[in-house]
Amino acid sequence: MRFIFFLKGTASKNLYFFTLLVCYLFLGCFVLFSIRKGDEVIWLNQFHSAFSDFFFQHLTHLGDGLFCIFLSLVFLAFKKYKNALLIFLSFASSGISAQLLKRLAFPNMPRPTAYLSGKNIDWHFVEGVEVLASNSFPSGHTATAFATFLMLALINKHKLLGIFFFLLALLVGLSRIYLLQHFFIDTYFGAILGVVCSLLVYYWGVYNK
Repeated sequence: MRFIFFLKGTASKNLYFFTLLVCYLFLGCFVLFSIRKGDEVIWLNQFHSAFSDFFFQHLTHLGDGLFCIFLSLVFLAFKKYKNALLIFLSFASSGISAQLLKRLAFPNMPRPTAYLSGKNIDWHFVEGVEVLASNSFPSGHTATAFATFLMLALINKHKLLGIFFFLLALLVGLSRIYLLQHFFIDTYFGAILGVVCSLLVYYWGVYNK
């Protein structure tokens, strides 16, 4: 019961982030049930450009461990020790959970280019990006991005920044599709996983002062 009240209070205090999240989850359900798996990757891949290649190739690293460690170090430098710990735990828990799901619950699930290898598709590959073939579900980058940016929204006093943090997390998920690394379903459930992990870590932080 305490956790339910915690969720309600947390959502009401971070209305911008959670409103966008709920909209994303509802629209995502529509995409999952109305579009055949892989069609979204093919569709997005055709809208390539030099700017998009550069933008998504670099933005996707916001879901990397190095970025999350960098954020934690920044908070440590400003002596925000608990915030640094919360960010690190959000990243670590979401990343480890995603890897366990990839390898134990859903092993060797093919990624877009492998899944659609039988079709004659003229893929656009971004130079310098290694496109993987397996362990597609869920998207680890999306999970860690949503976990990290949700935690930033939760610990930040300026709640309007929740819009910015949500959009960054969303763009990381989109980058994984654009770079041919994941399907939408991978990023959708990666986002859910990241949000759940971040909320659990924040819950622990609130009640363990």
